Amino acid sequence: MDFSADSRYIQVSTGAYKRQVHEVPLGKQITDPAAIEKITWATWTSILGDEVLGIWPRNADKADVNCACVTHAGLNIVTGDDFGLVKLFDFPCTEKFV
Repeated sequence: MDFSADSRYIQVSTGAYKRQVHEVPLGKQITDPAAIEKITWATWTSILGDEVLGIWPRNADKADVNCACVTHAGLNIVTGDDFGLVKLFDFPCTEKFV
């Protein structure tokens, strides 16, 4: 779970591998991609979203990438996977299979 920089939103990853964004404290789900794109996140630990498409290896199973964390500077993201690898990427990482 990650909070936006202004603490008005949270993003969560569901067990069904869906990214959801909700207003705080109402809990109303935000579904408009343009509105979500405008949110600045204080932290990023999600393995889901357009910003992290490139962390997934070709032919990866949904469960292969287990965790992610963006650096405090917001320039890099590190991931851990089922193969015992820790990988470092530029953030955002939007290009698939780099």
